[in-house]
Amino acid sequence: MFNLFRQPIEKSSFESWAKIADDIAKVAILAVPVMLYGKDPFWVKLLNTSLLTIAVYLFLIGGKLFRKKAEEYT
Repeated sequence: MFNLFRQPIEKSSFESWAKIADDIAKVAILAVPVMLYGKDPFWVKLLNTSLLTIAVYLFLIGGKLFRKKAEEYT
């Protein structure tokens, strides 16, 4: 019951992980304007925006993979 990674993993767990990954990507998207309008130097803004863009991409791919895995269990 308390082991989240026991085999087989339930379909609902994959769906929950996909939703969490999507929510994290949404928060990263919303954080981009905060970085752009901050008082940091330009190179820091560029670095932070680049890192947030990569994070958004990776979390959206993760959510897609979790959904695909959940479909395999049906």
